Amino acid sequence: MIPGPLISWQMLLLMFVLPTLGVGLAVALAGYAGWYFLARRGSIAAFFSWKVRLWSVLAVVLCGWAVVVVVKLHQIDRQIALQDGYKQRRRSFLLDRDFQYGELQVPRGTLVNRYDPFDNGEPQRPVELRGLDRLRFPHPVQVAGVWATQLETSATRVTLAGDQRIGPVYRFDGDSGDYVLDPDVPHLDCKAGDDAWFNVPLIDYDIVAEFAVGEPDGAQARFKPSQWQLLRCGPPEDPIRMLPAFQAPGPRGAQDPVFLEAGAAP
Repeated sequence: MIPGPLISWQMLLLMFVLPTLGVGLAVALAGYAGWYFLARRGSIAAFFSWKVRLWSVLAVVLCGWAVVVVVKLHQIDRQIALQDGYKQRRRSFLLDRDFQYGELQVPRGTLVNRYDPFDNGEPQRPVELRGLDRLRFPHPVQVAGVWATQLETSATRVTLAGDQRIGPVYRFDGDSGDYVLDPDVPHLDCKAGDDAWFNVPLIDYDIVAEFAVGEPDGAQARFKPSQWQLLRCGPPEDPIRMLPAFQAPGPRGAQDPVFLEAGAAP
């Protein structure tokens, strides 16, 4: 199917053609008046013929509409800037309270990087970790049986807080097409600052039911590190890179804070 035009001809007429016509007509009338009074030295009464009065009324109406369009576009632009600012501040922030996300108790002071496609830029929303990408903890936290300082969900890896012996270890089995326990490597001795990589077994869920409302959040989130399967550990070629908490000042009139108080209704 061929998509329709992004801007209809009616919208183009109202938003651009009529305001431009009004400004052009006003400029033309001003030029004609200048020529009439300076070159022809005609009288004011003679200048305001019925044709000039008609064109003047039309110019005033169209210029008035142009002012309305400019004001409305400014309001829309400001609203978009506000919504984008609210979303940005909820994509990268310091958690101001302990938060239960699936099996993980995320401590207060954790730096959170996330993206939520269901965030429409409201001035305030409940604290959510839906769309979680990365975490940096203020102190070591136990995740998937290891003590970690950072976590990345896209690669399913954590940065180890100290030297640790961790296991069991899994490997991919080509015959079964799944990850199985590695009988030759019962555990791994990993160093502080190493990253540990995991496989995440699939969790069944109803994708159709969540299509319009998003995945569950909070304690109901499908975040279950206890099911993760350790694959390897070692120095990372590309360390986990966190975006800093968004601190740019919002547009004039922006509301602060962007999260509802704990226990408050959305």
